[in-house]
Amino acid sequence: MNKLKLGIFGSNLDGGFTATTAEERHTLGWPTVVRVAKLSEQAGFELNVPLARWRGLGGVTNYCGTNYEGLAWAAGLGAVTETAKIFATIHVPVIHPIVAAKQMATADHISGGRFGLNLVCGWFAPEFAMFGSPMMSHDARYRYAGEWIDIVKMLWTREEEFDFEGEFFKIVKGQSQPKPLTKPHPPIMQAGQSETGARFAAKYADIAFQSVSEGEPIEDIRRRFADLRKLGREEFGREFEIWLSCWVICRPTQAEAEAFRDYVLEEKGDLAVLDSMPPNLVPRGDSPEARLARQKVLGGFGGVHLVGTPERIVDRLKEFSEAGADGIVLTFVNYEEGLETWMRDVAPLLVQAGLREG
Repeated sequence: MNKLKLGIFGSNLDGGFTATTAEERHTLGWPTVVRVAKLSEQAGFELNVPLARWRGLGGVTNYCGTNYEGLAWAAGLGAVTETAKIFATIHVPVIHPIVAAKQMATADHISGGRFGLNLVCGWFAPEFAMFGSPMMSHDARYRYAGEWIDIVKMLWTREEEFDFEGEFFKIVKGQSQPKPLTKPHPPIMQAGQSETGARFAAKYADIAFQSVSEGEPIEDIRRRFADLRKLGREEFGREFEIWLSCWVICRPTQAEAEAFRDYVLEEKGDLAVLDSMPPNLVPRGDSPEARLARQKVLGGFGGVHLVGTPERIVDRLKEFSEAGADGIVLTFVNYEEGLETWMRDVAPLLVQAGLREG
């Protein structure tokens, strides 16, 4: 068992999680997605997770707008991979739980029991408008998601028919066959960051994603993670893993890594994407803090930046592990090049650091 687990994130997006016009960017195509998935398994990664996006975020590249839908993507990759858990990211407001439960059970069978669900409530109002439904309030979205996943779990685990009536759903004689191969059910991932979201993750998630601010003291990170685990244990009697997302540029020297970052995000960055972002997410101005905030949106969409030498990247990952992180999902400017560099230069150092098995 690896002390620090790894996953790949966002290879179902044209450009991945990098808003850039640089020719090195990830170009979407099914053969590319399959190559990335197989490379990540060759590297020993445990997870492969897509992003769900129904409308792009603007800019020249229409950031995140061209992508493969997560359930179909997961079913397809489940048929051509062997070891990694293949997740689907699902916006619960746009798919009925009975439909989703059967689709996910099907994907679990296709993969031989390697399917996982990344459950998201949605935040991008233009997507809800496109579906013709108003976006519920923040807390209402989580109440809706709670009923949704309760129904899905009953469909996955109960042999007998059941009725359900809640605030949002009414189910009459609910049932679904076949059941997933994974018992008691496929793993559930969730990334709630607010107080409501954290409680939801503590109650339902097997993997809770947490964000980390650039420069956040490691002791503060350790305390936040411990508080979340305590919430799960004391209020819900549950244990779960905590994962982070990191955007990676690995080069032989720090100067080379930072130069490539600036080329991708400044010289070739799709800066028009920033116009669609709220000011609290992307502060204006020329301060170093404002520049970093903009770079974190354009590269990794808020994930931690691991930009540097293999040694520096491993040192940072060791800090996260010691703070309580169980796993990291990685995004790259170009996934194939990034994974090849990772296997050659970073993976051996992770073994030396005691974070991964050889």
